[in-house]
Amino acid sequence: MDPYALAELYGIDVFTLHEVAEDHSGAMAAMRHFTEVRPDVFSAAVLCLGRRRVIVENSGHERPRRVSTLAHEMSHVLLEHEFTTLLRTSGRECRNSDHDQESEAAELSGELLLPFDAARRLAHNGVPDESVAARFGISVKFARWRMNATGARRIAQRARARSGR
Repeated sequence: MDPYALAELYGIDVFTLHEVAEDHSGAMAAMRHFTEVRPDVFSAAVLCLGRRRVIVENSGHERPRRVSTLAHEMSHVLLEHEFTTLLRTSGRECRNSDHDQESEAAELSGELLLPFDAARRLAHNGVPDESVAARFGISVKFARWRMNATGARRIAQRARARSGR
């Protein structure tokens, strides 16, 4: 699933921090902070502009990470979450959000990018995480998480043990 196509289908514009910084004077320092100095504190956010939704993503991240991040943000939209996230500029993190909503969005984004049935088939065939990542256009970290969180690897191991392989 291409989360960029999904955003387009829902009429949600996706902007990078670089694009936002180019359009607003004084924003270059903030953009550099989030893309170069502290890229770990901001991945993306859904912003409400009246009734319109836009997503701003961290252009300092590699494409596979941006894909999973955008799928996560689109999951908030699909799940019709209330947008109560607070963006802040102090502390280790730059936002404070609802834990349950974040968990729901993580689960749905995982299913959108690497569905359970696909993970189970790939695990049964012994496909390594690196190949799963390449096939689905996601990061190796995301592929590993999904292959383990779905139980796909464990299900495949049990099936092999039952069949004596």
